[in-house]
Amino acid sequence: MQARASVTALACLLAGAALTGCGAGGTGEEKSAGDILDEANATMRKLNSVTVDITNRTTSGGSVTNRLVTDLDSRCRSRTTWSGGSALEQIRLGETDYVRPNRAYLQKWKELSGPHGRAAAVGEDAGGSGRQGR
Repeated sequence: MQARASVTALACLLAGAALTGCGAGGTGEEKSAGDILDEANATMRKLNSVTVDITNRTTSGGSVTNRLVTDLDSRCRSRTTWSGGSALEQIRLGETDYVRPNRAYLQKWKELSGPHGRAAAVGEDAGGSGRQGR
């Protein structure tokens, strides 16, 4: 919950900075770009975590959702979920990375792989011979 509040505070700060830069804040003085960046940096230095949620719609009507959570130090977690149910989670703890696909993700890539257990290369024939058609 604290991360979401931090992101909300950051969004408000950036929106306020943009409005202040455009409207001079009603004081008659314009803030320089450097002043605006200094204020934004001071606020961001106070953050101890950040959460970013992204949803993209695909041309086929599906969606891909990603959630990134970081403590801005040594921990980071990213989870990508496709509308078909597959998901891939990537976790970094210090210098160690972990990858956790779910069963649906593994099945999706198994189906997309060529006959030799690898994704078909661009231009490769459907039989997987490695010959490219032009």
